[in-house]
Amino acid sequence: MKKMKKRVWIAILTAVCVSAAPLTAFAGWEQTDDSYRYKDESGAYAVSCWVEDGGKSYYMDQNGIMAVNTTTPDGYLVAADGSWVTETQVTGGYVRTPYDNRPYRYDPEWQIYVFDETTDYAWVTDTMVLAAVRGIIPVSELSEKNQAVYAEVCKFLTGFDYGANEYDKAAQVYDNITKRAVYNWGDYTQEDDEVYSILINGTGKCVGFARAYKLLANAVGLKCEFRENGAHMWNAVYVDGEAKSIDTSETRTDAEFYLGTTVVNCPVCGYRNVFGLRETSHPCPGCRTQLDNPEYN
Repeated sequence: MKKMKKRVWIAILTAVCVSAAPLTAFAGWEQTDDSYRYKDESGAYAVSCWVEDGGKSYYMDQNGIMAVNTTTPDGYLVAADGSWVTETQVTGGYVRTPYDNRPYRYDPEWQIYVFDETTDYAWVTDTMVLAAVRGIIPVSELSEKNQAVYAEVCKFLTGFDYGANEYDKAAQVYDNITKRAVYNWGDYTQEDDEVYSILINGTGKCVGFARAYKLLANAVGLKCEFRENGAHMWNAVYVDGEAKSIDTSETRTDAEFYLGTTVVNCPVCGYRNVFGLRETSHPCPGCRTQLDNPEYN
């Protein structure tokens, strides 16, 4: 906990536990190793309920341990310091997520923050927005455009179900982008390649769509990278450790079309075969051996 590690709190707390008696000035926090418990004046620990301190709410689990970086049984997100995640943090002014305490480094040469060494790229400055979302830098340090992008990211994160599985998270990001933006078939402008154009203007080209998807995917804790062939760019989002190609600039399909694929390595030649959604079998391009999709057999 950011504040509680500095000192053991002995404070006047207001409990919202339905099972606990009203608290007095003798109630307080106790630290055990890296966890915290709350004891009332009778000596009983708060269990399976909320307590409040300084306008913030903290959830005590079934063992009386303060919950951190998780979703409570009644459906509320609590952050790394244990406090309930409201829409914006009172002191920092940013939306809080379970990923605020993930490691990162600052690259002074490129002047960007790096959260994932394998998927963050020097030419992409969108990690500055992610740094503001995670409370590393104040929003005021962002450019005017990035402040607008930050605001849209915060709207997306507010009320987001962080307890969802990675498949559903990836699908929610896809749906958010494809419902708000369409591909610009007109003349190219540099703004078409920016997240700002996708999230604010509602249009852009493939680079802008790929950057927007990666930013939102990273914001909800997904690993995501760019894929390109020289003429087009899209994303690979990792779902349960497997990279799934996904393209938000193509709005004529749905997330399941991309996320529902199955990968099978040919047992004869080793070729990597990708079965599309509802595809039951096909011949391996490497050796023409007929392969079945294990999802249907």
